Amino acid sequence: MKSVSNRIALHCLARWQAQGRDPASLLLAAGIAREELHIPQGRIDAQRHFRLLAHCAPHADLSNHCSPPSLTGLFSDYLPLASLCCNAATLRQALHFFLHYRPLIGECDRIVLQEQDDVARLSYYSDSDHPDVIAMSSLVNLCYLYALVQFYQPGQGQLVLPTPVRPKLWRELAAWLEGRVRLGDGYQLIFPAVLLDQPYGSHNVALQPLLLGELAQQMAQLRPSSRYREQVLTLIRRQLWLGDADPRAMLAGICENLNLTRWTLNRHLREEQCHFSALLEQVRREEACRLLLDSSLQLQEVGGRLGFASQSSFTRFFKEAFDQSPSQYRARRYRG
Repeated sequence: MKSVSNRIALHCLARWQAQGRDPASLLLAAGIAREELHIPQGRIDAQRHFRLLAHCAPHADLSNHCSPPSLTGLFSDYLPLASLCCNAATLRQALHFFLHYRPLIGECDRIVLQEQDDVARLSYYSDSDHPDVIAMSSLVNLCYLYALVQFYQPGQGQLVLPTPVRPKLWRELAAWLEGRVRLGDGYQLIFPAVLLDQPYGSHNVALQPLLLGELAQQMAQLRPSSRYREQVLTLIRRQLWLGDADPRAMLAGICENLNLTRWTLNRHLREEQCHFSALLEQVRREEACRLLLDSSLQLQEVGGRLGFASQSSFTRFFKEAFDQSPSQYRARRYRG
């Protein structure tokens, strides 16, 4: 399942609130629980990510997203990735690192590097069909790439946009890029291909393996080597939605579905550094936040749907997860 780092959602929420808008209304429209955004290394599925951007984009001041193009945001949110990209032997290697590890930021768009007629071309493609979302996402990403090209080759790079953007942003882009912006086909960044392989004199050979190791670990967590973790998460959600919330019956049903014994399933999950009970808690947290948004459900009914024998056990579980009771969470959500 494609997903995006919740840090992007946090930035959208901060900008939304800075405009004097109600952050609770934005989260409600996107179907995102505020608590989800504060889970370390949290992710938002692509569907809700696009729903969030579709509400934000028409009101976004794109100049604030791109002014002026720099790597500051990349360093603040994704320090190992930014550090690796700025410690490459060449610009080509830096771009390879960025494109390879970019799923840590998000997986619902693509950036492709092509070389033709002595020109290197970075093209941006989004899975969204919303024009405002595509424009906002492409400019943010291409401005990061422009800043990366500038890091290795100052004064190089030209931004290509398919249609005129908002006049104020167009003027600011032209000023920030010293006029290196023009109309063309698609959202692209172009520069001389010869620059790709010029050596970078400040490359730190000893540091690179350490950064690569850290990013490899993060990618392994994002994309487990085995398929069982994601299958179990999917089956837990399905059984909860079907009203089968008893953990023992749920585990038995999942084993039957996967044609595995309980011992074999637990062994596979241990190999992926997780456990059935932890996966069940993860889904319960997600579903608890979602169900509490439905004011027609009593708190006891929410706990029951999640397999808790009593309201007190559900409240204890929720407070341990989010440092507040279910009733406090629901009240704050509707109070904004």
